Amino acid sequence: MIKFFRKIRQSLLNQNKVSKYLLYAIGEIALVVIGILIALQINNRNERAKLVQKETEILHLFDESLSTDLKKFAYIIKFYERSKGSIFRVLDHLENDLPYQDTLAYDFFNTTLTYEQTSFINGPFETLKSAGVELISNPKLRKKILEIYDDWDPWMESGEKHYVDVILNAGLTMYKTRFDEFWGGTVKDSVITGVMHPINYEQLKEDKEYIYFLKTQLNLMLWRVENPIDDATTNGTILKNLIEEELKQRIKE
Repeated sequence: MIKFFRKIRQSLLNQNKVSKYLLYAIGEIALVVIGILIALQINNRNERAKLVQKETEILHLFDESLSTDLKKFAYIIKFYERSKGSIFRVLDHLENDLPYQDTLAYDFFNTTLTYEQTSFINGPFETLKSAGVELISNPKLRKKILEIYDDWDPWMESGEKHYVDVILNAGLTMYKTRFDEFWGGTVKDSVITGVMHPINYEQLKEDKEYIYFLKTQLNLMLWRVENPIDDATTNGTILKNLIEEELKQRIKE
């Protein structure tokens, strides 16, 4: 092909057709430029297709992990509801001067339960950060991802950590003077069971410090555990819906 064009140029020069030669040369340059532009456009299109594919893969990772997260959050809320129910029963017995029942040993144990480390699965977000958060082309979706994994997740973790620290501290101080042991339980099929026997049940009825602690524990559970998890569930659901809408749009395109 190059030899062919060279022969045409040489023929025009030999015929002393300078103007036609110049026009031809300009046309040839234009063809080369157009060819380069087309090649660049194809290359850019290929690169963009790779980015879209990578973005889609990461969005699928987020979608799958959020499904797991939302199920886990629902389980954790039920886990703490079990503990909360036991706190209410213990308070009812102590404040209403009710007689001791063997089932109270299970309730005393349940009041001390903590799940710990409630958080979103962080793998997809780390993958996104490695690729660059700008990979998410939808601004609303990108903002929601950053909001959840940069703000909500640390807040949820720190809230539960505070609650856990309170219970652990009570195990070293309050519980040791009122019960036979702390966290003497077992785990079977992911279910935690155990008992805590009060050293003197009748004295617990008059123990204002312990009753105050139980009531405060309910408040801490609400503000430091349940509310953050509820908010994380709400925002996680919103994010999952946004991701699924985005993925559906990709299929249409």
